[in-house]
This record gives sequence, structure tokens and C-alpha cells, in this order.
Amino acid sequence: MTDVTTGKHHLELSVFPTSPYYARVHVQRVLEGWRRDDLIETAQLVTSELVSNAIKAHASSSAVTEAAAHVSPEHIWIDLYSVGEEIVLRVWDASRTPPLLRVPDLDDEGGRGLCLVDLLARNWGYHRPASGGKIVWCTLAAPPALPEEGTA
Repeated sequence: MTDVTTGKHHLELSVFPTSPYYARVHVQRVLEGWRRDDLIETAQLVTSELVSNAIKAHASSSAVTEAAAHVSPEHIWIDLYSVGEEIVLRVWDASRTPPLLRVPDLDDEGGRGLCLVDLLARNWGYHRPASGGKIVWCTLAAPPALPEEGTA
């Protein structure tokens, strides 16, 4: 997960408030095609948070100067691929500012997105590709099956 190459499950989005919606639809369609309905809701929630964070990172960056050569700083991208039973979800934005996991105060209106990602993803992290910006990634896996009643 150290390069910026993307596969056929790649979606480039303009930095708009509607982008999380289109990213969720994309993730749903890809996972349906992979017959991974067990991960759709979790993946959509995580996608929404990561794409929203990418949009906020763009808005809070006064001058985005290090965009990847193949993507405009006015865009973000998302892609998915599978590794065994896990799904890897990546979101690129032009900001070099790392994501910050923090514990928000009870009366804070925001700041819970990465807490949700941390809770729902098997792993997550970020890296800064040499071509610019940053990629925030996470791995998702189906929760273990619960034992049936009467079996222990």
C-alpha cells in the first residue's frame, strides 16, 4: 500500500459536498459485484467518513501545492481492492496533513469520523506517496460468525 497506482475499482471525485454520496454508491456497487454484501454497510460508513475528511482537508489547506501528477488538487480519489478475505479501501487527497485520531468532547459537533474508522476497520493508517498528497487506507473484514444457539 505504498504507491499511488489504482485498479479498475477507482473513482475520481471533484471536491464537492455530494462526493461522499457518490463514493458510497461506488463502494456498494463494487462490493455487490464481489458478492461481499456482508461489508457494504460498514464500508459505506467508513467511505463516507474518509471522503468527508478528504474534502475537509482540502478546504482547510490554504495552498495545496503537492498534487499527484495524474490528479488535480481539486479532486480526490477512492479505490478498493481485495486481499484474501479483506477489503482495502484507500482515499487520496492533495493535502499532506496527516489524519489525527482524537477523542472529541461530548459537546463537540465533529471529530468522531476517525474514531468510527478506528472502531470499524481491522487496521487503518496513512502514507504520503512521493507523487504528493496523502492516502488514508483501511482494511475491512467480515466480523466472525457468532456460534449458533445450543452450540458452545
